Amino acid sequence: MLRHIPNLITVLRGVGGIAGAWLLLQSAGAALEETAVFYAVLSGLIFLVAALTDWLDGWLARRFSATSSLGALLDPIADKVLTGAYLVAYTFIAGGNPALAVPVGIILLRDIIVTGLRLAGPPRAGGAYTVTSDAKAKTALTMIVVALPFMLVAAGFTEVRDWFYIWVGGVWLCAALTVWSAIPYLRTALKNGNQR
Repeated sequence: MLRHIPNLITVLRGVGGIAGAWLLLQSAGAALEETAVFYAVLSGLIFLVAALTDWLDGWLARRFSATSSLGALLDPIADKVLTGAYLVAYTFIAGGNPALAVPVGIILLRDIIVTGLRLAGPPRAGGAYTVTSDAKAKTALTMIVVALPFMLVAAGFTEVRDWFYIWVGGVWLCAALTVWSAIPYLRTALKNGNQR
């Protein structure tokens, strides 16, 4: 039974991302300030806990000797759902502002392509589709960028317009790193395609 806990935590991270993003949208549309704050705090806490599980599930998998190819597949997907859901919510809250919508679209498109390659490619491929160090750095940076609005507001910077475009610059940086980190996966896919 313990061997299934890491994968369960991984799945819950993705579910938490969707739930937290929904709460963030509810916060933005709330009529009462108290309700907006409640939803926003809950959304921020969900993101914090979900982000921490990115480390926890891997640690538990190693601790229980429960590492598996399924876990290796689910983990990056859960990360993408978590960060992607929040980025989409931010984009809706910003009214589809192109300065934010474009990099978010790039991030989502890359994640869909890489996930598709993982699902369609050879199950092992000599570890070809394992998560690269660049992809891990991209995920860490994206999680920090997604968390920043919560941290800034909690620190008293409640005038979003004062820091919005600086933060958007961070989203563009994530998008650039996202594209860069996809290159090894695309090279591997082309190599595997040429070998067939």
